[in-house]
Amino acid sequence: MKKLMNVRASILTLGAVLLCAAMSFAQADSPKMTFNHAVAFAVSPPLRELANLPARHEYGFPMEDPRPMPNFQLGRNSTYNVDPVEQDSPGPPANISVGLSIPGLMKDYGQTRPDTNAAVGDTQLVEWENTQYAVYNKSTGALEAGPIDGSMLWQSLGGPCYENNDGDVIAQFDKAHHRWLMVQNDFNLPGDQPPYYACVAVSTSDDATGTYYLYQFPEINFPDYPKWGIWPTGYFQTQDNFDINIGFLGAYVCAYNSAKLIVGDPSAEQICFQLTVNDYALLPADIDSPTPPPANQDEFFIGAYDVDQTNNHLYLYSMHPDFANPSQSTFTGSGLADPITVPAYTPFCFGAGDACVPQQGTPTLLAGLGNYLMYRFAYWDDGPPANVGTHATRVPAQHWYVSHVITASGGQAGMRWYEFRAPISTATISGVTLYQSGTFAPDANYRWMGSIAQDKMGDIALGYSLASTTVWDSIAVTGRVPSDPLGQMEAETIVAPGSGSQGGNQNWGDYSSMAIDADGCTFWYAQEYYVTPASVDWQTQLTSFKFSGCQ
Repeated sequence: MKKLMNVRASILTLGAVLLCAAMSFAQADSPKMTFNHAVAFAVSPPLRELANLPARHEYGFPMEDPRPMPNFQLGRNSTYNVDPVEQDSPGPPANISVGLSIPGLMKDYGQTRPDTNAAVGDTQLVEWENTQYAVYNKSTGALEAGPIDGSMLWQSLGGPCYENNDGDVIAQFDKAHHRWLMVQNDFNLPGDQPPYYACVAVSTSDDATGTYYLYQFPEINFPDYPKWGIWPTGYFQTQDNFDINIGFLGAYVCAYNSAKLIVGDPSAEQICFQLTVNDYALLPADIDSPTPPPANQDEFFIGAYDVDQTNNHLYLYSMHPDFANPSQSTFTGSGLADPITVPAYTPFCFGAGDACVPQQGTPTLLAGLGNYLMYRFAYWDDGPPANVGTHATRVPAQHWYVSHVITASGGQAGMRWYEFRAPISTATISGVTLYQSGTFAPDANYRWMGSIAQDKMGDIALGYSLASTTVWDSIAVTGRVPSDPLGQMEAETIVAPGSGSQGGNQNWGDYSSMAIDADGCTFWYAQEYYVTPASVDWQTQLTSFKFSGCQ
């Protein structure tokens, strides 16, 4: 997540602007659309060859972040909401077995945070953090290529995608087409002046070390905190748009014509909608199941901010892109038009971007990212009844999962998680209901920066960062099976015990990722932790595990 330097004054007043904004839902539900084609195209050499090229040590962005976060103060106060779904005990012994634990990418070029994420393909695992990526064999954990400087992927494309390796990266695997999707935005740092671009790479095969189609798409404003989701109707991107003179403009949502991207068509299109200043940090649904969504199912998005300050709503959005007739594309939910009620919660840290996570061995507090729903908004379609396993509690449905950090009853950070459902038929936003939710806070330790997904049996896995004044910065996972009581997780498993903490810098990672293998059982969690106490010396780890009942 980058920090735009010259919007400080306007962003500091954003909380007041949001509280006073008078929303017209009729106008909010018809946001402005833009339509563009790719402005540049190329084909990369095999990635395995890029791994042999010398590193470009001059690229990247500075250690310190010059732009403050939008100063959201919605619902922040000095009292706690009573959390009706808090789980304050560990739960029964976990039904999971840990497989591979692969040492991942490490700190480079003074980066304060890695923005760790990974995707799992047919035979490989790809990890990407802000300035480098690597390919691993998912069966053995062996390194197949890398670490590779992130900018080298765009060498054939040239221009700003190659010259400005500005981070906020996402790696995805399109299971339906067996293609890798590698994306990052060009922020034009350090000057932060337009133009800006979205840089999109799609592999030409299922081999992550092979060649890629490279695309450069225009961005009309500073495109912060982008997230991506794969859906049958396109590849979808969300981000927060800023104007260098005005400040925060609102969420920005784009659909990319994946049918053209995966075949190397230079005319690939992008359809985007600019939302209101009340819409912030949306996540796009990202399909995990081998069964596709029902025919004509629009892409859904989710956001987290309550203008009524009760902090008991999330907000749903939907998009229907029409690449043949772009003017017929539609977007619903802009301006917080479609709330969905959830159990009340207290936002963590009572403010945006505040550092409240304590650590062992240092007075430095870490940023808990209380502003954001955490990547990913994972989707699963059960398909026919025979696919849902033998659990009597399971009825075939569409499922969406998301998590975020909140304040638990003891003042510590706890992981709030949700499962939303809809029948297996084309659903609108109004057809989505909250099936279950919980806040995992079984002790006084702090848990934050989580990611959640499900397997083919309906088992749910949740991973997160773990720390306190008595626990080094570590990686942990928990989970549940369908027969567990609703809203309850089983006991925690620490998959990477820390032996250090981050002193002197409050910036922690912006996201982690929980991915599910095509076998429908194996989860892969990518996250950062600390091996030795240091100012900035993070390490990442890729951990596989699965539930004992999933075969």
